[in-house]
Order: sequence, then structure tokens, then C-alpha cells
Amino acid sequence: MKSTLLTSLGKAGIYILLPLTLITMPTAWLEGRRSICLFRNLFGVRCPGCGMVKAISSIFQGDFKRAFHYNKLVVIVFPLLCYTWLQSVAAEFRNDTPA
Repeated sequence: MKSTLLTSLGKAGIYILLPLTLITMPTAWLEGRRSICLFRNLFGVRCPGCGMVKAISSIFQGDFKRAFHYNKLVVIVFPLLCYTWLQSVAAEFRNDTPA
């Protein structure tokens, strides 16, 4: 029981640290890095997901225009990502309550 509680708390901690990492990481740092997109590196064209991390980082920085410039699908993906994140965090905290 104690082991599952610690595991659940660990997962919840990771769920909380992930957005904090994107908030504190400047988007300019991501811009200076080479793309890790396999599709782009093999074929030289952008895939539908290219620029999504930069777009989400820009949203966390409050620059919505730049986020839309990086990837227009961010208007769909970001709300879905937030919903999934909230559901995961809520599920982990529901599992933490002792029965």
C-alpha cells in the first residue's frame, strides 16, 4: 500500500514538473536546436507535428501569435493536451487518497 502511494505521488510529481519545465525553458533555446523529427530529417519536409513543442512552449510564454506561426494545429492540440493532463493529475490524486 505504501509502495503504491509513493508510485502515485511520483507520477503526480512528474505530471506537475512537465509543464513547469516548458514554462521555464525559453523558446529561443528550442529554436537553436536541430529538429529531431524523423520525417523531416529523412525526407526534408515538415510533418504535421513539426514545431509543436516550440508552439506549446510559446503558449506557456504567452506568445500566442508565435505559437500559431510554429504550428497551426496548436489551437487543437493544446486544449486536448491540457484536458488529458488535468485528467491524469486528477486520477493520480484520486488514487492517493487512503481508503
